[in-house]
Amino acid sequence: MKSLFKNLFHKRIILSLVIVIVLASVTGYFGAQFYIDKFMVEVYAVTESEEQVRDDVDKVLKNNKGKLPNEITPTDNFIIAEYYLSQKTSVKKTTSGTVTAAGIKQGLYAEKILTNGEYYSMKISSGLVSLATRLYYKTGDECVTYFNGTDIKENSATFPSEPTKTLTLEEYKEMYGSPMTYFVNYVISSNTVVSEEYLGVNANGNYEFKLNLDTAFSVMNYSYEIKTTSGSSKLPKFEKIELTFEIDKDFNLLKLSVKEQYKVSVAQLGSMYVDTTGEIVDTFEYDGVYTIPRS
Repeated sequence: MKSLFKNLFHKRIILSLVIVIVLASVTGYFGAQFYIDKFMVEVYAVTESEEQVRDDVDKVLKNNKGKLPNEITPTDNFIIAEYYLSQKTSVKKTTSGTVTAAGIKQGLYAEKILTNGEYYSMKISSGLVSLATRLYYKTGDECVTYFNGTDIKENSATFPSEPTKTLTLEEYKEMYGSPMTYFVNYVISSNTVVSEEYLGVNANGNYEFKLNLDTAFSVMNYSYEIKTTSGSSKLPKFEKIELTFEIDKDFNLLKLSVKEQYKVSVAQLGSMYVDTTGEIVDTFEYDGVYTIPRS
């Protein structure tokens, strides 16, 4: 399945390259460049379903039953850790980092909480342009409530008592790619990992690993969040994604560090693509008493 999956992807890339070469010979550089900008990025806006891209979790769990993390591949370790995360009923994720585009740096801060079947997410981008959002979703509901913030600081903002708008689950997914219930932005599987490395046991006695991801299938959801938060009309073009993650002996995901490079289309610059880098760290807590903030 894995080889067939990747062969289909490679065939689509080759077909697109052939079209570019033909256009270049017939219309010159600008015709080929038009195709690349308008259509070739859609090669990376993957048409396969997420289910096709992910591995069979039951099979991964069965194949690694009774093993320690250092006896398991980095990819399978992440799959197992993400599965256990999905089974938790009380989770808090805190995110911090920076994104730099065209030499301009923005600070990032975010919190995500799951408690009593309710999901809460707050995201703040501070710098030249500051934005803040809060979102709430209860398991079984048909909508997500959305709040825009004001008086924005590095890790706080003021939010109104009434929602700015209400999103259907489909509208939310169109904006952010993943369901509100996900705590990991990337789709990580044997189909999306390009290279992997076991880094060893750290000073806390936990296990560390590194994954380099492909730039299409791993961001099949996350690309839509970047498009929304950047105000772009186009999906970003990812160039590099490196993850370092830490788990304990029970496969609890404790920390996820991301270094990524991509190009984002800026409407104010005539939809020109701008080089962008991100360095982001997620830290995870479990089974505590976490209070969801209310305005």
